[in-house]
Amino acid sequence: MEERAGVVGRDGELARLGSLIDRIGAEGSAVVVDGDAGVGKTTLVDAVAEYARGRGVRVLRTAGSTAESGEQYAALQLLLHPLRAGIDVLPPPQRTALAVAFRSAEGEQPSPLLAGLAALTVVSDAAAVTPLLLVVEDVHWIDPESRWALRMLARRIGQDPVVVLMTTRERPTDDDAGLERMHLGPLSAADADALLDALPRPPLGAARRALHELAQGNPLALVELTGRSPDRAEDGAVTRRLETAFAERFADLDQPTRLAVLAIALGGTATAEDAGRFVDRALGRYPDPSWIDRAVGASLLVWSDRSGLRFRHPLVQTAVTNISRPSERAAVLRALVQEHASDPVRTLWWRSELATGPDAELAAELAAHAGSALATGDPVAAARASERAAELTDPGPLRAERLLDAADHAGLAGRTADAALLVQRAATETTDPVLAARAAWVRETLPTGRTALARGDLSPALAAVRALEEHGAVDLATGALLHLASIAWDHNRVAVPGTPMLEAVHALALPDDDPRGILLAAVTEPLVRGDEVVQRVLARGPVDPDDPEQAWWLGYALNIAGEFVEARERLEVAVAGLRASGDIRVLPQALLGASMSNFQAGRLDRARTLAEEAVVLGRDLGDAGYATAARACVAWFDGIDGATPDRDAITAGSATGAHVLQSSVMRANLQGASAAAALLDGRPRDARDALRPLLDADGDAYNPNFAVLTTQDYVDAAVATDARDLVELHAERLAGLHETWHGPILVSALGYTETALALEADPEQAVQGLRDRPLPMPYVQARALLHAGDHLRRVGLTTEARTVLHDALALFERLPAPAWARRTREVLRAAGERLPDAPPSRTTVLTPQELRICTLANTGLTNRAIAQQLFLSPRTVGAHLYSAYRKLGIGGRAQLAAVLDPAPDEPGTA
Repeated sequence: MEERAGVVGRDGELARLGSLIDRIGAEGSAVVVDGDAGVGKTTLVDAVAEYARGRGVRVLRTAGSTAESGEQYAALQLLLHPLRAGIDVLPPPQRTALAVAFRSAEGEQPSPLLAGLAALTVVSDAAAVTPLLLVVEDVHWIDPESRWALRMLARRIGQDPVVVLMTTRERPTDDDAGLERMHLGPLSAADADALLDALPRPPLGAARRALHELAQGNPLALVELTGRSPDRAEDGAVTRRLETAFAERFADLDQPTRLAVLAIALGGTATAEDAGRFVDRALGRYPDPSWIDRAVGASLLVWSDRSGLRFRHPLVQTAVTNISRPSERAAVLRALVQEHASDPVRTLWWRSELATGPDAELAAELAAHAGSALATGDPVAAARASERAAELTDPGPLRAERLLDAADHAGLAGRTADAALLVQRAATETTDPVLAARAAWVRETLPTGRTALARGDLSPALAAVRALEEHGAVDLATGALLHLASIAWDHNRVAVPGTPMLEAVHALALPDDDPRGILLAAVTEPLVRGDEVVQRVLARGPVDPDDPEQAWWLGYALNIAGEFVEARERLEVAVAGLRASGDIRVLPQALLGASMSNFQAGRLDRARTLAEEAVVLGRDLGDAGYATAARACVAWFDGIDGATPDRDAITAGSATGAHVLQSSVMRANLQGASAAAALLDGRPRDARDALRPLLDADGDAYNPNFAVLTTQDYVDAAVATDARDLVELHAERLAGLHETWHGPILVSALGYTETALALEADPEQAVQGLRDRPLPMPYVQARALLHAGDHLRRVGLTTEARTVLHDALALFERLPAPAWARRTREVLRAAGERLPDAPPSRTTVLTPQELRICTLANTGLTNRAIAQQLFLSPRTVGAHLYSAYRKLGIGGRAQLAAVLDPAPDEPGTA
């Protein structure tokens, strides 16, 4: 791509972005361009857009602005407006989502996940006709819902002929994981001189040297600060100098012109007619038409046939809004509110700023906006809205409650100092015992690192919970206890009867069928009340597909209790329902829960697929902690395949991720994966050493549940290192647990240990026991058959060994667990059988995504239905299927069933 006139010093960037346009017919792509204000992001984008148009690519643009940053889906609506006809042909859930988001239909605002999927489908359909360049400028000012949806769309463009080009002042964050970054830095001295030489009256000599010093390579500063004396320059960044220069020009304008420019800044209008009308509302008269010439002459505004009036640069808008006189700002805001009186969402923050005293109705709107912002993953906006709602609320309990909401949200956003002040304000403004208890709870759970809870002392938090219970706030107490219980279970200190935690749980007056009470029982006492949990869930009857959140709670409880068959049914219902609704509050946890229950049920392919989907969702959410947990879950399956976990890759260099791996659950998960990989690599002592911490009640990785789940690895490692005493001790532990807990995962572990011990006394009877009473977990049953077959081989019963090993091999291949199938073949060869290598599965040539899509296509789903389930565009699904057909050597869907590996729905038990 040739450098466009006016674009100086960006040859490499232009070449890179031009290459994406050149390849748009072969693949989609997305790039985030970051750099300081004035560094030339818009100039670069304009050049790329011009280049794209010259090659027949349709260009759609949207931009963030301070005027619309609080208006839900404003930027997304602007981007999709030229494609609005495509919304009508979307699948019903997606069509409804965008109709509500764009306020053309009534309903609850959709989640950004569902809105992003709908936008992706609209864009994909349009790109099938004409390739698209989507330009999203000033992402840092885009409303949170649009930002989330557009980032999701950018990550999932895939094979569509679409290039997404975003610009932002923000440096890379976890939100941008999976997107290519391009940083624009200052111009070199030579390029800065070239830019100055192109000016009509370039500065020379000392003036040029002074300008270099002021501008520091910033292109906008080189142009706008020309003629500015060094001794007038303020201390600070170039950005501040530019804002000051623009502010001075704005202040020099006459009042009608200032009001018109301010109307553009606050209202986001792009027409002179609108701006003039707002001035008329504010002053009672229209401004002289020459106001446009004065604003353009001051280099504050520019005008074009395509975009109308817009600011010379976003810094102008910032400068104008910051320096505007309060009286003029209020006059323009009142005019804006009057103009858009029928759109309360758009006017919310304008009305909020104008309010000078308590306003119950407006405060309620802000509180609702806070809830919506929190649901879309923007706690900063939620905190801001809740705090302003509190300020507009009369003193009393409701005001204190909203201050506590703001504190909660600020804590989630990492603004702990602000949160602590908000809690203090709430505590001093109320004598209500429930609110006082809630204030104590919020203060204790703030992530300051200085609370008792941070030191592992639950007492103050439990005291707050007891106060909530005593004063009738059962729902608040239940939610608080679920939070505390998750911490306690995460650190896996086995609850002892009589401890304050259990007393608080038992004191809750919840009905036996309340899913929250059932989950609390599972989380706090999984080893003691596991059977009770299962009975209470099953007593509720069949799972309700219309209540995916409840299905998640109950499925999670069953999963903790080790009842994986019933857990899997509920968690799959939860995943399907939450995915369909785009619920990003619960879906992430449901995916991981469903993954583990599928593993326990012997559906390893499905389990890995769910874990990999969780990784992608974590990336979309920009949640480094959750993404780390999801990658750790994938590492569990990697370990079963023989790959040792890579902690650095799992955390992706994130400090948050590193902190997540400090929890006992994550430690135990990775220890278990390491042990399985070590066994497959012929290092049983390493496997044994990796697993022993899971049994040490004083260790950081102590985790009774994972100690049960990894029994087969611990026993194999102990046997291989002649440590029978460890097997016997572990059998005693499991037998003790079995006195009160009969979950299938425990039954499988205990059966495995008993089989290993019985083999030495009577191997044939031990094997017969495996055949007569297969272990509930298919993977553990296959491992037990392998262990038994290897033992029979070593004691000389080779004929019997081969039969058992063939059963193990068949089961491993059905799961599938290819690494353990290979190990079984090695043992069969050691038993004297001439066994050829396993014929390579035809599906091994497929990528995980291709295999996932082919599996769904084989069930009869259309491309659109598959796209909706996997949050992809229909075109990407089609491209993956085409690629898979070529690799498999087939002609279409009708032949998929013949080439796909047997589905692991019913792995069998041999």
